[in-house]
Amino acid sequence: MSKIPCEIIQDLLPSYIDELTSDVTNREVEAHMTECEQCRNVFEQMKAPDIETTETEEKEIDFLKKTKKKHRRNLILSAAVVWAIAILFFGARYYLDGQYMNTDYLSYNLDVSGSELSVVVNSTSDQGIQKVEINEAEGVVEISVHCVPKSIFYQTTAEESYTASETIRQVWIGDRIIWANGEMISPLTSGLYAVYNPYIGNMPSNGKIVNVLNMTAYTGGFTNELQTSEEPYSWKMIFQNDFSADRQAALEERLKRYAYIYLAEVGNLGEVIYDYHVDGEPKTLSVTSSEASEYAGVDIKSVGTDINRLEQLIRKTGLSNVVLGGASVESNAQADFSNREQTEKVLEFTVINYAEDAVYGMGLKVDCGKVSGHQSMCEANGAALQSGLNVNFQLIPEDFASEIEDGATATIRLSVVDQDGKEHEVQGAVYVDLFWGNKYRLNLSGNARDGYFLGQ
Repeated sequence: MSKIPCEIIQDLLPSYIDELTSDVTNREVEAHMTECEQCRNVFEQMKAPDIETTETEEKEIDFLKKTKKKHRRNLILSAAVVWAIAILFFGARYYLDGQYMNTDYLSYNLDVSGSELSVVVNSTSDQGIQKVEINEAEGVVEISVHCVPKSIFYQTTAEESYTASETIRQVWIGDRIIWANGEMISPLTSGLYAVYNPYIGNMPSNGKIVNVLNMTAYTGGFTNELQTSEEPYSWKMIFQNDFSADRQAALEERLKRYAYIYLAEVGNLGEVIYDYHVDGEPKTLSVTSSEASEYAGVDIKSVGTDINRLEQLIRKTGLSNVVLGGASVESNAQADFSNREQTEKVLEFTVINYAEDAVYGMGLKVDCGKVSGHQSMCEANGAALQSGLNVNFQLIPEDFASEIEDGATATIRLSVVDQDGKEHEVQGAVYVDLFWGNKYRLNLSGNARDGYFLGQ
């Protein structure tokens, strides 16, 4: 027999008879009455008067049924309306305002003269540019780019001009300074400027500087020791790798360059010390603030808080365009310096292909004044150079008519060949200081219709 007490079943019978109970309740009531004669009798007695119910009572019962159904319909309809309004609201807001586009997914060309500014911005993702907003305050111009899914209405390239109310001192795109006081600012400089640390004792802030420099891609991991009991305060890095002797000279030169930046970026740091092993033999290299100042040509402690001086230091070290790791350049996850001679006599350029149209060939041109180096690249089977993949160019001294010395300023230009065999000069150029053994990253974006675009 059903486990539900007879009293409950009998309380439910009026609603059951009037068809106001749910299907689940109906089944329970019917199962109980199949086995319970007493409840069946009560049910029969309750049903009998229904034959004689008055017209008024029947109307009341019908009203209750209709009210319940109407209430259920209203709840469902209300929920559907709320969802529809929410979808319309957020959809409209998304397409009207767009979403803020991270600067890492943008390349750009900028021209600034006095209070006049023009900028060409290109999306290197699959998003179209919905709008470019420009605001200014006290000579600082901030550019923000909003994106929506790419369509015939929203393409990946946008061009804007702007007249400021006063002479422009700085230009930002998103959270990155890209121009200041007459010169372009590299992404590395902007990143370092943002993590300046006044106090060597703040180890998490020191770590941010290491991360921006991506030094461990070159050196491998290390542990730290800080000396902050008396000046000069020092920062010792103890490397875990055992370096080969044929790499020692290049390693020590690179460590010095990193030290100059650390001494500029940490306000009260007086000395950087490196402990490492070369073919198992312990070595120590130290760089002081005075040595860094001599290298920079100015007081090194005035550099970290002055973005133009910091840019000059970064350019002098040759690290401004170096790519030694990161997900965006898979082939450079670990730089291999096992063959020092070969590494130091190669300039490597990695072009990340974000082009929307199929590209069947690329040509790289490196201009150093009157001396140029060239190299072309295409698939041997005539297939397209796939979008989203990297194309690597390597130039050696023989690619240039005369010797190129470290620190030479170069203009990097690119051309591409489309599926019809037509060659396109890529808009924009990248300016770098060349150092043999360095690796440089470039971004190709755009299409044959609107033009291809080169950024870094």
